[in-house]
Amino acid sequence: MSDSTNIADAILRQGFIDVKVFVSGLRQSHRLQVVREKTPLGEIPFLISKYYIPIQELMRLAEQLQLPLKHKDTVVYPKGKAASDFASDPGTVVRVEQEVIEAEIED
Repeated sequence: MSDSTNIADAILRQGFIDVKVFVSGLRQSHRLQVVREKTPLGEIPFLISKYYIPIQELMRLAEQLQLPLKHKDTVVYPKGKAASDFASDPGTVVRVEQEVIEAEIED
């Protein structure tokens, strides 16, 4: 297992990570929370920031942490990866239907 995979697993277990980013020329400390979102592919763990982070910094963090990041409408995946690479198994889907009563009418 590579170091980036170990880091990603540790972040997912802990539920958050504190990162340093440059915003408007100032170095700031931000906490990114792990939030699992349900999609048709399964659950995807996103690192979500409450505060604004420039797209360049989001891309850098996604590459370093090897996890998808999300801020408002912007979603960033590490290079060469897509949502399906992070989706967990959706599991068994159970569909419940109403009972149908069939009856024959005799004349």
